[in-house]
Amino acid sequence: MNKLAITLIALAVACLPLAAQIDLPKPDFSLMPRGGRSFLDTNKLSMSHSMGFEAGSSSYGGYYLSRYTNHLKYSFNPKLDLQVDLSLINFGSASPAFKINDDNSSRFVPGFTLDYHPSESFKLQVKYQQGYPMWGTIKPWYELERP
Repeated sequence: MNKLAITLIALAVACLPLAAQIDLPKPDFSLMPRGGRSFLDTNKLSMSHSMGFEAGSSSYGGYYLSRYTNHLKYSFNPKLDLQVDLSLINFGSASPAFKINDDNSSRFVPGFTLDYHPSESFKLQVKYQQGYPMWGTIKPWYELERP
């Protein structure tokens, strides 16, 4: 019995390098179809991130604000782009004794821009943007800087 077990184990160990050379089928768990056309082409998608921190104080107290934004851009074609900004903002105030108050708050602030530019002389933009919750709305359109 011992010789049979040792012989089988030795045979199994000797066959392992041969079994490792067999190309077993690999499952495809990808959500994107191969060779076919998909709804979202990942080559047309770009992503970047930004962070910002600010604080201010006066004799009446102070404030703090931190912001993280994920910028996504998808180019449907050379004339049509979609840009999505997803921001997480954390803010609050501090008393004159530099003690953090109980008004710490976090907000999710989304925004998007659909940009259609069929020629250099024509551009159409559909834009949704929220202002910072601490100060209300963003600047009016007539105060924005022109490119």
